[in-house]
Amino acid sequence: MILSKLRIPEMMIRWLNHVPIAVMGALLAQELLLSAGRVDPGGHSLELIAAVPAFLTAFLTKSLFATVIVGILTLVGLRLFF
Repeated sequence: MILSKLRIPEMMIRWLNHVPIAVMGALLAQELLLSAGRVDPGGHSLELIAAVPAFLTAFLTKSLFATVIVGILTLVGLRLFF
């Protein structure tokens, strides 16, 4: 309620638009590249492979729902075969 009456400068609004992307990037990097607190991309090879179609889907559709579905289905398919 307090912030609803506050006028936020345009520059601040543009900066805030990048926050969700930065948070998602940090979460993904941690999940895909860290294993037991150390950088070990080899420990998550299936997840890294599944991330490729998910990233392509995100880039092409700009849809979080489609990205998550493609990532999950790709990982499930990879785990069934490997």
